[in-house]
Amino acid sequence: DSLDGTLGLDEVQAPVLLIGIGIQALAEYNLQKSETDGNILSVEYKRDRIPGNLGFDPLGLGKDSGSIKGLHNIEVNAGRLAMIGITSFLFKEFVVKDASIAQKIL
Repeated sequence: DSLDGTLGLDEVQAPVLLIGIGIQALAEYNLQKSETDGNILSVEYKRDRIPGNLGFDPLGLGKDSGSIKGLHNIEVNAGRLAMIGITSFLFKEFVVKDASIAQKIL
Protein backbone atom coordinates (compact mmCIF):
# COMPACT_ATOMS: atom_id res chain seq x y z
CA ASP A 1 0.00 0.00 0.00
CA SER A 2 1.12 3.51 -0.70
CA LEU A 3 -0.39 6.72 0.54
CA ASP A 4 -1.40 8.53 -2.63
CA GLY A 5 -3.53 11.52 -1.73
CA THR A 6 -2.32 13.56 -4.70
CA LEU A 7 -5.45 13.05 -6.82
CA GLY A 8 -3.26 12.57 -9.89
CA LEU A 9 -1.49 15.90 -9.48
CA ASP A 10 2.02 14.45 -9.19
CA GLU A 11 3.35 16.61 -12.04
CA VAL A 12 2.05 19.82 -10.47
CA GLN A 13 2.84 19.09 -6.85
CA ALA A 14 6.59 19.83 -6.79
CA PRO A 15 6.49 23.17 -8.68
CA VAL A 16 3.61 24.46 -6.55
CA LEU A 17 5.45 23.45 -3.38
CA LEU A 18 8.66 25.10 -4.54
CA ILE A 19 6.87 28.32 -5.52
CA GLY A 20 5.14 28.44 -2.11
CA ILE A 21 8.39 27.89 -0.23
CA GLY A 22 10.10 30.50 -2.41
CA ILE A 23 7.44 33.11 -1.66
CA GLN A 24 7.72 32.41 2.07
CA ALA A 25 11.52 32.61 1.97
CA LEU A 26 11.41 35.89 0.04
CA ALA A 27 8.99 37.39 2.56
CA GLU A 28 11.17 36.30 5.49
CA TYR A 29 14.27 37.65 3.73
CA ASN A 30 12.60 41.03 3.25
CA LEU A 31 11.79 41.16 6.96
CA GLN A 32 15.29 40.11 8.03
CA LYS A 33 17.22 42.46 5.72
CA SER A 34 15.90 45.40 7.73
CA GLU A 35 17.71 44.11 10.83
CA THR A 36 20.60 46.18 12.13
CA ASP A 37 23.04 43.49 13.31
CA GLY A 38 24.62 43.05 9.85
CA ASN A 39 24.17 39.27 9.80
CA ILE A 40 21.37 38.03 7.53
CA LEU A 41 21.63 34.51 8.97
CA SER A 42 20.79 35.57 12.53
CA VAL A 43 17.30 36.44 13.64
CA GLU A 44 16.45 39.34 15.91
CA TYR A 45 13.26 38.62 17.78
CA LYS A 46 11.28 41.78 18.32
CA ARG A 47 8.44 42.02 20.80
CA ASP A 48 6.01 43.42 18.24
CA ARG A 49 6.68 40.71 15.62
CA ILE A 50 4.44 37.67 15.55
CA PRO A 51 5.76 34.51 13.83
CA GLY A 52 3.97 34.01 10.53
CA ASN A 53 2.79 37.62 10.36
CA LEU A 54 4.38 38.92 7.17
CA GLY A 55 2.32 42.09 7.01
CA PHE A 56 -0.11 40.84 4.36
CA ASP A 57 -3.62 41.63 5.58
CA PRO A 58 -5.66 43.09 2.69
CA LEU A 59 -8.97 42.67 4.51
CA GLY A 60 -7.72 44.31 7.70
CA LEU A 61 -8.72 41.41 9.94
CA GLY A 62 -5.82 41.88 12.36
CA LYS A 63 -6.12 45.58 13.20
CA ASP A 64 -6.10 45.20 16.98
CA SER A 65 -4.33 42.74 19.27
CA GLY A 66 -7.60 41.12 20.39
CA SER A 67 -8.54 40.05 16.89
CA ILE A 68 -4.99 38.81 16.24
CA LYS A 69 -5.20 36.61 19.33
CA GLY A 70 -8.59 35.26 18.22
CA LEU A 71 -7.32 34.56 14.69
CA HIS A 72 -4.26 32.83 16.14
CA ASN A 73 -6.48 30.57 18.29
CA ILE A 74 -8.65 29.75 15.27
CA GLU A 75 -5.56 28.81 13.26
CA VAL A 76 -4.20 26.60 16.06
CA ASN A 77 -7.53 24.81 16.39
CA ALA A 78 -7.75 24.29 12.61
CA GLY A 79 -4.26 22.78 12.71
CA ARG A 80 -5.29 20.43 15.49
CA LEU A 81 -8.33 19.35 13.50
CA ALA A 82 -6.10 18.70 10.49
CA MET A 83 -3.82 16.52 12.64
CA ILE A 84 -6.81 14.50 13.83
CA GLY A 85 -7.95 14.09 10.23
CA ILE A 86 -4.59 12.87 8.94
CA THR A 87 -4.28 10.51 11.92
CA SER A 88 -7.59 8.85 11.03
CA PHE A 89 -6.46 8.59 7.40
CA LEU A 90 -3.19 6.95 8.43
CA PHE A 91 -5.03 4.62 10.81
CA LYS A 92 -7.24 3.48 7.98
CA GLU A 93 -4.29 2.98 5.62
CA PHE A 94 -1.84 1.21 7.91
CA VAL A 95 -3.74 -0.49 10.72
CA VAL A 96 -6.94 -1.60 9.05
CA LYS A 97 -5.95 -3.61 5.97
CA ASP A 98 -9.24 -5.45 5.50
CA ALA A 99 -11.95 -3.35 3.82
CA SER A 100 -14.82 -5.06 5.69
CA ILE A 101 -13.23 -4.25 9.06
CA ALA A 102 -12.61 -0.66 7.97
CA GLN A 103 -16.29 -0.22 7.09
CA LYS A 104 -17.36 -1.51 10.51
CA ILE A 105 -14.90 0.65 12.45
CA LEU A 106 -14.96 3.80 10.36
